[in-house]
Amino acid sequence: MERNDKKGRRNFMTKFGLGAAAMGLGNINSFAFAPRVGAEVTKSKPVRIGFITDVHHGFCKDGLERLEKFIDDASQRELDFIIQGGDFCHPTPEGKECIDLWNSYPGEKYHVLGNHDMDKGTKQQAIDFFGMQSNYYSFDKGDFHFVVMDGNYIMEDGEYKDYGNANFYIEQQRRSLVNPEQIEWLKEDLAKTDKQCIIISHQAFDEIWDGWSSPSRFAVRKVIDDANNRTDFQKVIACFCGHHHVDDHSFINNVHYFQMNSASYFYVGSGYGSDDSRAMYEDSLFAYLTLDPTGSIHIEGKESKFVRPTPLEKNHPDAPRLSASISSRIAQFSPLK
Repeated sequence: MERNDKKGRRNFMTKFGLGAAAMGLGNINSFAFAPRVGAEVTKSKPVRIGFITDVHHGFCKDGLERLEKFIDDASQRELDFIIQGGDFCHPTPEGKECIDLWNSYPGEKYHVLGNHDMDKGTKQQAIDFFGMQSNYYSFDKGDFHFVVMDGNYIMEDGEYKDYGNANFYIEQQRRSLVNPEQIEWLKEDLAKTDKQCIIISHQAFDEIWDGWSSPSRFAVRKVIDDANNRTDFQKVIACFCGHHHVDDHSFINNVHYFQMNSASYFYVGSGYGSDDSRAMYEDSLFAYLTLDPTGSIHIEGKESKFVRPTPLEKNHPDAPRLSASISSRIAQFSPLK
């Protein structure tokens, strides 16, 4: 696993159909990437991943039960690893049951830091509590290279500072940032690998309709574009995130961006939720990703419904955009050759 040498809400953009319609596509989409030129590549088997995000243990009453359903289901499958996309639990004694349940999974498992993981502690405390060795890192699995990023920095007095003890409740332009050292690390990390890459973060690096996009998204996308333009194959093929509690997909400069829905709820604000400010989902949401080196990304999603009264029944202004599901999708790409 490659690591740096440092220390370690919202839902749906019209259910992929809006973006697909704009591109003239259906629910199953195919995009061609520039293939690598050179010697024939021996392909290994597909990489299979269990993905859950935004469990919100300590804020969502049944967060532990939702995680348990994922762990139970994932344990019955043959997966290469599982990963949680952030907003998992607080680094407190109350959060130990969540970590213990996660660690009961018998296979490989990885963490992404989310902003709410630092509501009741420092970033270092969250890193230690999760058992992470670094806040951003990378690793190889099969024919793919995975990069886990940390978008939990604020700008204060002209300096990038770690999230910690809920210090990030400030204007959007000064939070959800990727620090410059990490940008440089990303450049170097992508340059070192000859595998096709998947980037996983908490905050999105594409666009989000509610205006909460990461201000660092343009810097990250430039690194991605430069990496792809400097090689004779598509190096970065997809990015996955949580944070926004939406079920969405976009396609920017030949890179897929998947926004994965929360396991638990969409934050609708006081007066609009089935549980105070939360529009709860009837079922725990999670997904299974299959990355096939012969040329496809399969997402096995999960359908659910909002617990009543629903955002639509409560006349939430964004109700038509909201979803209580993770869509199943297939995206095709040109493999290494």
